[in-house]
Amino acid sequence: MTLATDLDSRDGVLERAEDLLISRGMVALTQAARSAGPEGILNELASQINGWAALIDRFGKPILLTGAARIHIDDATTLAMNKSRTLRNTDMQLHSVGQPEDPRALLVVSSRRGSESRIRELSAQAASLMDLTFFAERDGRVDEIARTDVVDVLLTGSAPLAKRLANRWGLRSETLCVAVLRSRSRAVMLERIALEWLVELEVPRILRSTAQAVTVIISPEVVPAFIEKLELAAATGVPVRCGIGRPTELGHLNQSLRQAQQALDIAVSDGRPSIQFENLPIVDLVLKNLSPVTLGVLSDPIRLISAEENGPLLLNSLKVFIAENGSWEAAASQLGVHRHTLKNRITKIEELTSLSMMNAEDRFRAWLAILSNNSGLDLPQN
Repeated sequence: MTLATDLDSRDGVLERAEDLLISRGMVALTQAARSAGPEGILNELASQINGWAALIDRFGKPILLTGAARIHIDDATTLAMNKSRTLRNTDMQLHSVGQPEDPRALLVVSSRRGSESRIRELSAQAASLMDLTFFAERDGRVDEIARTDVVDVLLTGSAPLAKRLANRWGLRSETLCVAVLRSRSRAVMLERIALEWLVELEVPRILRSTAQAVTVIISPEVVPAFIEKLELAAATGVPVRCGIGRPTELGHLNQSLRQAQQALDIAVSDGRPSIQFENLPIVDLVLKNLSPVTLGVLSDPIRLISAEENGPLLLNSLKVFIAENGSWEAAASQLGVHRHTLKNRITKIEELTSLSMMNAEDRFRAWLAILSNNSGLDLPQN
């Protein structure tokens, strides 16, 4: 065997060893991203390259630092911003986080020893993971706030403002529908599930989430596909219920919200995955054909409850109690209160309205009062 052959063989062994180190380092970086997020990525990178790392934003401000990066931050910033200043530490590499032509941040690394190629490969992997973790988390928080604000404006804003905002977010239908979802299990991440459905349907992700429900705004043509996904989830064990309001012009979407909430109450009571308000003949036909005087009398219990200082709290407790067919345990669990607290609220309601929730006829009257109050109809004021 010649000397050249020996050298080639040795080079091959070293190259395979280097590839193995890079492969193992990338696995370690990915695991760090999953378990410890952006800081874990930076710490693992510094350990892998036996050096330091700094994440710097596009304006030259440090975001994250690890190892000796605090000591060398002036050099790191100078390299990242391409400043004309003499560098004390010249053994550094620069990597873009995001698109190279328009980076979201810059990753500067330095190693005391190790091959330049391995440092480059691992740093590039760390930069990619940083884009997927740090900026995904930050953008996710911003998106969540933005989505909530959009829903608030669409539900309560004037028609011109609501239309401009809807167009900006890709909702270009003349009318929109409001869907309200609720889960009987607090362990179900309903907002995440609803977001996944909207992404799969390739429609704007306009929703807001509260402790009680998730509110989604979609175009009427999307409703059938949305219901299909919802009912498929329910059939596979996801304890979700949904009410969907009628298609409504922008500027009046709050009416579709009330209809969706009413349909949701019935879906919960009937144990059905979803109900569309326009498919409720008892509400659509009966309530709309009652005289204003009759509607006024019918809604008297609601007015008596609403007049109290804690009226909204009592009214919501009554709605959930009736929707759960008078089950103390189920209603208390849905409200997140002790059953004795719920009993105290129902007793107060009985005192105010002279209705007994132990009486089926009185419960039915209270339920009709709730339906008429949530129907979107203009009720006479006493």
